[in-house]
Amino acid sequence: MEALTLTSYIDNRNDSPQNKLKIIHATRNGVTRSQLKKFSLRVALTLTKISEIVPASYSTLSKKSSYDKEVSERLFEIAEVYSKGFEVFGDEKKFTRWLNKKSKVLGSQTPFSLLDTSYGVKLVIDEIRRIDYGIFA
Repeated sequence: MEALTLTSYIDNRNDSPQNKLKIIHATRNGVTRSQLKKFSLRVALTLTKISEIVPASYSTLSKKSSYDKEVSERLFEIAEVYSKGFEVFGDEKKFTRWLNKKSKVLGSQTPFSLLDTSYGVKLVIDEIRRIDYGIFA
């Protein structure tokens, strides 16, 4: 099975069953620190900020050579948010601003602050889809 990384997922995201199986495989194998560093550069997100939304401390993220299934899965969920956001907003800086701006629809919280749980990730992706379809609350 062809290896899937966080950055390749952002740049070539597709929702096919085969791609989802690749994500499962990559999650089970564990995202490597090298892959995480490339991802953090790709989305302009520091390890400190990433540690706020994954179930691992900054120390763990900076020291381990690869991450467990739980951390890896959250990283792929976050990669999905960025991929969809980059696609819908068409401008990575606009998306990043939106991600860090309080939203009434999201309970006056920033979308980024919700990325620390799977339900929060789903809520943010749903909101990005509504924006894509022109549905504003």
